[in-house]
Amino acid sequence: MKKKCKCPGRDLVGFGLLGLSLIMLGRSVALCFSNDIWYDELFTVGMVEHSYGELVRFTAADVHPPLYYCMVKLFADLCKLLAPGVGTVIPAKLVSTLPYFILLLYAVTFMRKRFGMFAGGMFLFCVTAMPQLSAYTVEVRMYGWAMFFVTAAFLHAYVLAENYVNSKNSPEKNVIGAAGGTETVVTEKAVADVVYGGRGEEAPQAGWRTWSCRLHGVALVAYGLAAAYTQYFACVAVVMVYVFLLLAFWFRDRRRIRDWFLYVAVSVICYVPWLFALAGQLGAVSENYWILPLTWRSLGGCVKFLMKPAFTDDRINTVLAVVLFAAYLGLWLWWVSKLFYKGRESERSRVNAGKEESRESLIGRERRESPAGFRSGDENEGVARFRCATAGVGVLTGLVAVGFAASFLIRPIFVYRYMIPAAGCFWLGFALCLDKILCKSKAPNSQPSDGKRGNIGKNTIPRMVGIVITILAVIVGLRDYRAFMGEEEYKIRLMAETEAALSLIGPRDCVLYNFDQVQAVTGYYLPETVERYLWRGEGEKLIQEITSPCGTVEDAEEIRKMLAKTRTEGTENSVWFIGSFNSREDITAEWRAAGLEVEELGSFLLERYWFNLYKIS
Repeated sequence: MKKKCKCPGRDLVGFGLLGLSLIMLGRSVALCFSNDIWYDELFTVGMVEHSYGELVRFTAADVHPPLYYCMVKLFADLCKLLAPGVGTVIPAKLVSTLPYFILLLYAVTFMRKRFGMFAGGMFLFCVTAMPQLSAYTVEVRMYGWAMFFVTAAFLHAYVLAENYVNSKNSPEKNVIGAAGGTETVVTEKAVADVVYGGRGEEAPQAGWRTWSCRLHGVALVAYGLAAAYTQYFACVAVVMVYVFLLLAFWFRDRRRIRDWFLYVAVSVICYVPWLFALAGQLGAVSENYWILPLTWRSLGGCVKFLMKPAFTDDRINTVLAVVLFAAYLGLWLWWVSKLFYKGRESERSRVNAGKEESRESLIGRERRESPAGFRSGDENEGVARFRCATAGVGVLTGLVAVGFAASFLIRPIFVYRYMIPAAGCFWLGFALCLDKILCKSKAPNSQPSDGKRGNIGKNTIPRMVGIVITILAVIVGLRDYRAFMGEEEYKIRLMAETEAALSLIGPRDCVLYNFDQVQAVTGYYLPETVERYLWRGEGEKLIQEITSPCGTVEDAEEIRKMLAKTRTEGTENSVWFIGSFNSREDITAEWRAAGLEVEELGSFLLERYWFNLYKIS
């Protein structure tokens, strides 16, 4: 592909960002070899230890589709087949790294070919290291895969939007004939007649272009369905991708709208089997759901979630989040102004010239500038990239708008992490905006500089701004990933102590809890025969069905009966209390007042849960 300007420096930076991303992904793989999980991850780990049929039944009773869980189960089963005795947690964590390596392949192939190495490298760096995203490289949840599916669907939709056949609604197609001023329709067949001397031969690229469009259409539908079967807000993001593709077809080639309806029809038909389960989930959500109400201040929370780094001073983090957001918005507005200015200049030049290109000259120019067949020129290529960047932001904006609208009109269903599926499109737009401002473009017919400082400043200042924003983004990303890595290493180090403490609990012992999430997570590391009880509370029914049941204890007298039972049977069984939060002090004080002896053995961390271990006698 011909490029308007060659910037080897930008390409080197792109390769450098790609290298940093690869190093971070390698570090994420190393962090997967730990056995700690938290409550949400327990759903995944617990489900994949059941059969596929039970897994689908559990997901239908939960609030997510089943594809991600099926992928984790398949990978975990393969690992257990190759290495008998391996657990479920480590393979499940490794699955979370896989979509980022596939995005790496897209960055060095698809994006490098169409957008350049800098855009590909910056994109991969952003989705790997920018705030909130690094944690999902190892977390046993579906968000990394959802982001990959949505991003891949978006990229293939971009190709479909730009790789069109000229028709009546295409601006590149209608020209004024030199003779008589009549409108002339330029089609591939007409161009082939000129190129091949009127022999009626089709351009060799026509068949390839048709198959290429079909393949990209298949990829769009497949990735879109995968996203919809992975996470519901990923489905919303894909719907936004389809909306932008429809707009592209409407304004550029309306005959392609038939293809769009075909994509939608196939997607809907393939999603019908899950609609019955979705209806049941919507009914459960309408009755009871854990998400808190949103306010208009939550919009600022969305910006903080996406852009707030992890420095030690929270004030600095807030300022940097605002600066990064303003930089992104400023880059986009600068690009808008450049396109507007170029459009006015082109229109003024056309009017001053007072003439139009003939059909033959247009065809000859297209042959010279796009010998590979009907590609846009450099100027149109820049417009296409701008549309891609704008649509990338639009996918995330549409997802947030749908989430807020549903939360205000029905009931709260949106949390900040539901933006993750659209984060790939969002940061791709950022990469394209940066790439544009760093590229020192020059008009094809411009004269060499006459040495005036005004021209130098006009080219240099935007590039300097782009360099500063690039450095800022890299600093924020590296700091955020370093904070994530340090936190994970800290958890891994303390997990050894936690597992040693939990190993004190015997297979016939009884364990009491005051927090259901700690009960469920620690219960995963205990023998199945251990009796589990919540102090004056009830655990979530679905997680009990997935993992193990949990009873309820209402007063100290029931604990006394447990202790008396062990003495009567002459066993060495013990009664333990795993207490969380400050309420554990009040609970143990109440038990001591009732005549029970409660011995504290220490404080321990399991992923994100601190708890104290007590032995009751």
